[in-house]
Amino acid sequence: MNETMQLANSWMMWILAILIVATVMFQSFIFYRLARNHVNDTQLLSDEEVKKAFKIGVIGTIGPAFAVFAVAIALISRIGGPITLARIGIIGSAAFEIISAQIGSGGTAGTPEFMPKMLSAAAWVMTLGGAGWLIVVFFATKRIDGIQEKMKKANPLTIAYMSIFAPFIIFFTLGYKEVINKGFLQDNPSIAPMAALIAGAISTVIINKIVEKDHSKKWLKEWSMGFSVIAAMIVGGILS
Repeated sequence: MNETMQLANSWMMWILAILIVATVMFQSFIFYRLARNHVNDTQLLSDEEVKKAFKIGVIGTIGPAFAVFAVAIALISRIGGPITLARIGIIGSAAFEIISAQIGSGGTAGTPEFMPKMLSAAAWVMTLGGAGWLIVVFFATKRIDGIQEKMKKANPLTIAYMSIFAPFIIFFTLGYKEVINKGFLQDNPSIAPMAALIAGAISTVIINKIVEKDHSKKWLKEWSMGFSVIAAMIVGGILS
């Protein structure tokens, strides 16, 4: 295993990982510039609205980033820092990458039986397994945009309803699976997933109540996702 981890954390692996992350950052800059030019040409949003949208986007990534960071620490101990950086920098699902690494290495990742060829296999499984996100985005984004335009013409309220209910359904489904599969269906049932879900929900409700009573604290609402994720992690970590 020592030989494998030396290879996984070698300077060449770090260079390749940094190049991958740099490519993603460059793409993000290109997308931002295209969006900014589109807004300037169409006057779709004011400068204040652009700043607000950018601020909300940045804040909205902080909470989930804490959860990814916590899981990434476990992934680093299994396959090293460079591959973890490269994978999280592209996909962002540390939990999925841990499962892929275990499957690709035949369950040897992080054990004395973890050989260099197993590291290679794990990296390939992680890459091919995560390619689905990129493929769907590449082929479906333009079609989805066209469907959205048609739905707006048919009923403008449809998009508004979808933007409200879709995130709720997605997060409820993910939370339900965590609570059932990793909580109650285990050999030793745990209340940690359920407690984490409840803690996150209560945190959001409390923040909304505070903002309703004191509008000067409206900034708390922008950070509600981050606070709820942190609250869920703390409660889940204590009880697990």
